[in-house]
Amino acid sequence: MTEKLCFRLRSEHKVTSCISVKIRYSNFDTHTMQCRIAYTSCDHIIIKQVKELFAKLFNRRMLIRLIGIKFSHLVGGGHQINLFEDSEEIINLYQAMDRMRLRFGEDKIHRAAAMSFSLRGFNPFNGLSNSPKEIKGGK
Repeated sequence: MTEKLCFRLRSEHKVTSCISVKIRYSNFDTHTMQCRIAYTSCDHIIIKQVKELFAKLFNRRMLIRLIGIKFSHLVGGGHQINLFEDSEEIINLYQAMDRMRLRFGEDKIHRAAAMSFSLRGFNPFNGLSNSPKEIKGGK
């Protein structure tokens, strides 16, 4: 989800400095947390912050009904390269991935870290998996 939002930021030539994460549990309790960062549209920086906010908000005892991510304090312009954190390889990687997304579609390329996570076969209402592999004792 965050990857798609970052792609939209870059394709609209915008950067963000405020990230918000919202979690609504099955009993409709809603918790929101936000943080300020330096203006950016880079996946690796924003995903790290989203994970940190989610870890602070997530209560493992409750089932989740909704997860939301919001970017605010948007300004127009390109990405300012950070001398110490960004490298030419990362910038070229983002540009190549964005070109592929524009040419073949947004859902055709993803970061490898996001590939291992799948909700296929997961029932969000009871937290159990309906996957035949897991029912038979596979994984």
